[in-house]
Amino acid sequence: MQFFALGLGVFCMLGCWHFAPMWMNRRDLPPDKSQSKCRKHITDPGNDPRRIPRPSGSVKIIRLTNAGEFVDRCELTDALYELNWDRERPEDSFGVAVQPDAPSLPKLTVLYIHGWKHGYASDDTDLTNFSELIAQLRHRHRGAKHIVGVYVGWDASAGLPGLLENASFWIKKTNADRIAQSGVVTKIVSSIGAESRGVRGRTDQFIAIGHSFGARLLFSAVAQSLIYQAERAHPGHPNGAYGVVEGPADAIILLNPAFEASRYSAIDDVMRRDERFQFDQPPLLISVATDNDWATRRAFPLGQWLGRARSARELTTLGNYLPFVTHTLSRATASTEQFNDAPLSEEFVSEGLCLARLARSAGRSTVQPHNPFIVASTTKDVIDGHNGIWTEGFGGWLIGLITALEAQRDRTNKV
Repeated sequence: MQFFALGLGVFCMLGCWHFAPMWMNRRDLPPDKSQSKCRKHITDPGNDPRRIPRPSGSVKIIRLTNAGEFVDRCELTDALYELNWDRERPEDSFGVAVQPDAPSLPKLTVLYIHGWKHGYASDDTDLTNFSELIAQLRHRHRGAKHIVGVYVGWDASAGLPGLLENASFWIKKTNADRIAQSGVVTKIVSSIGAESRGVRGRTDQFIAIGHSFGARLLFSAVAQSLIYQAERAHPGHPNGAYGVVEGPADAIILLNPAFEASRYSAIDDVMRRDERFQFDQPPLLISVATDNDWATRRAFPLGQWLGRARSARELTTLGNYLPFVTHTLSRATASTEQFNDAPLSEEFVSEGLCLARLARSAGRSTVQPHNPFIVASTTKDVIDGHNGIWTEGFGGWLIGLITALEAQRDRTNKV
């Protein structure tokens, strides 16, 4: 009887191990049969992206499967048409519908990849909050720029009630890594970046934001390109100055990133005393993490340990690994208001919050001014918990940062 009970227990454990991921991923959608080209002009002419008058004004949603394929390839096409509708085209090329008298203006594209416990449903709070951010940017730039919002959605929620959703952490982390390995996010970021740089003499800009596992996806998509561009701009000898380092987007912003610090080591290694960066070098990567994020401070290290990681950099997320922290984001005081005219890589004040470079990081004395790779720590009064990124104070600061990044790029492009 004891052997039977033991066998039954083992069978149940194996069954849970095998079927729990399948059940938690039950809402994953099938991939589009056509992954290389939008074919709605043949299969669904009424929803052909070429028929949508541009600019459309809507946030563009690109859905991905757990295997890293497009749920609907036309969603990427729709986003790209929102960027290139006013381009000159060869006579034998098909056109795109245009709003009557629509002015051709510079474009600011903001891409957002959501994280754990979120998805692409129309009532998802991340989609709602991102749409509000885009609306505020449109109000701020009315008549001067077209603002294009792109929301990348994936199956990051098991749909479980309350605290039970926490059990999906490791399964959704696995989904994020499968999507990252497919290269599809690299494709999205690269294609939008190429469109944003495709018109000479116009200051189109592109900013990509990732939160939680969405930051894991985004960083996986851009890390190697950032390393390549940094090495390409290297002076080639000690005591020299880097050229201006560029990336696949004008700026990459990671919020409470859920990936291990070891993945960042190759970028952190850029910080040396042997070389210096240009005074007008814009920030390329800005990570902001709060100190009361239980998901990255507690759950993530436990998952890594169970996965046989043992070193501090493997067990700790980027924002919680103090030797890599270069900046703090804290409440501004009267004495910090003077930083408003400082380079963005050193200090930035907006909405009562101050981003400032540390004089010294924990366990390391090297400080490299104007280094475009920023890892900032903050506290719960700025970002309260893992999902506290949409509060009015931090949200306003984020809009201010995006606007400041635009302004610095505009100045750089005019030089």
